[in-house]
Amino acid sequence: MKQAERLRQVGIGLQLKNLRKKSGMTTRSVASALGVSSATINRNEQGQRVPDREEASALCALYGVTGEEKRELIERIGETSETASWLATGHLPDQLASLMVLEREAVAITDVQVALIPGLVQTADYARLVLGSPAAGDEDLERRVSTRLGRQAVLSRPSAPEVSFFIEEGALHRTLGNSRVMREQLDHLLTVQRRDNVSVRVIPARAGKSPAQGGPFSMYGLADGNPYVFVEARSLGVFITEATDVEPFVKVCRTLESCALEEPASNELIKEIAEGLTDE
Repeated sequence: MKQAERLRQVGIGLQLKNLRKKSGMTTRSVASALGVSSATINRNEQGQRVPDREEASALCALYGVTGEEKRELIERIGETSETASWLATGHLPDQLASLMVLEREAVAITDVQVALIPGLVQTADYARLVLGSPAAGDEDLERRVSTRLGRQAVLSRPSAPEVSFFIEEGALHRTLGNSRVMREQLDHLLTVQRRDNVSVRVIPARAGKSPAQGGPFSMYGLADGNPYVFVEARSLGVFITEATDVEPFVKVCRTLESCALEEPASNELIKEIAEGLTDE
């Protein structure tokens, strides 16, 4: 099973578990009502299997789930079965597919960046500067840019995660050769941070050695409290899931909370840098 599909199943399992707990039912009482074994319910909630739509509808009836919440769950389960073969065909690299699943399933995201503006808040023109290369054709570049922009819907979807961006000041000064694009990017950053679920904080250059200098990474907190970390360098990336391996990244985030500028000061610095850029 590809990693993306596994993460998708885990996310659905966590949602089913939360719905059951809210209803006050036990796995045994659910199993009895549906005429299945408790092991089946446990496997659902552990992400080892995904119920079909009929079974999911029955679970919703038991848990008192109706309306938009029920529709979203049924759609997600349909996506799991219907996109499994699509993901396997290579339309998306498994690494990117896994990343998109984590973004969707997370209740909290922390993105730490050293040299660039985070992908979840990039403008189309800025993304083209970041993703463009002599080897990439126009069609391939636009596809990659479109995919990156599509991922940004996670910031505004219903029940959107709490998202914290920590960006080193140097990334705000790096124009990538186009001051106009960079100014528009910084203006966009100021717009996005107005969302209630989004926090943008700058690690100032005067802070000296920053814990973020160990390299950029993203941390995704799932509903059960377990964090996943994604670390990317050039074209390589790795997912870190073991608690002992994730803990150093958790500590970095705690340190950044104390050394990064607060949001108002970060906004002022971003605005000051943007105003100092002129069209080339």
